Amino acid sequence: HRAFKEAGRGVSAPFCPPPPHPLFSPPEHFLYQLRSTCHFLNGTQRIQYEQSYFWGQQETVRYDSRVGKFEALTELGRLDAEQWNQDGDLLHSLKADVDGFCRHNYGNTQPVARDRRVEPIVTITPLDHPATFHNILLICNVGGFFPPNIKIKWFKNGEEEEGSQVWSTDLIRNGDWTFQTEAMLETQPARGDVYTCQVDHASLKESIMVQWEPQSDAARSKMWTGIVGFVLGLVFVAPGVFLCVKNKKVHMN
Repeated sequence: HRAFKEAGRGVSAPFCPPPPHPLFSPPEHFLYQLRSTCHFLNGTQRIQYEQSYFWGQQETVRYDSRVGKFEALTELGRLDAEQWNQDGDLLHSLKADVDGFCRHNYGNTQPVARDRRVEPIVTITPLDHPATFHNILLICNVGGFFPPNIKIKWFKNGEEEEGSQVWSTDLIRNGDWTFQTEAMLETQPARGDVYTCQVDHASLKESIMVQWEPQSDAARSKMWTGIVGFVLGLVFVAPGVFLCVKNKKVHMN
């Protein structure tokens, strides 16, 4: 098999061999996938091109431009690697993809990626800590931002919170060129405390600062009293409205 050039563009199309022999086919729900990846270091000074082949959701064989040949990762990929490594034209074409595929597309997409800016959306969610009675977990949810580099800090009454009580999740790719992450703070809030999640990002002219204050027992009591009163009011008012409407219909008849 040989990689071929897309007409008029000089971009190598991915080399795609046939799937493994039917004897290796699982009964249902299998996956056969080719994944081409370009890794760039310091722009285009160093480029690594990889082609990975998956069967049944497992990577079986991989081409690495740094090595210049295929490497079998499973027994299923061993025969493929041995056969493809004997094809000099194929290896030469894949080596040329470092320039024809990776470097070429870097020039097309890098300006878009470099200039793209999407502001993060920041919210705070309080949760009761599962291990302690008095502590709570404050979660600063930061989502929908690009580029991926971002700084998140927690403050309590103007003082930055650091140490083991503060930690963050890994970046999650949303699949639409945006990212999300969370920064957690374990704390024991008291009346009058003010917590602030500060987010700094390349898309922002100034930091986003979202505040959270713990509710006092009296405030929570008033809130529940209002909710209960509203519900009871509906219970007593609804029958009266129903009877009024019913009597009005009888009078009209």
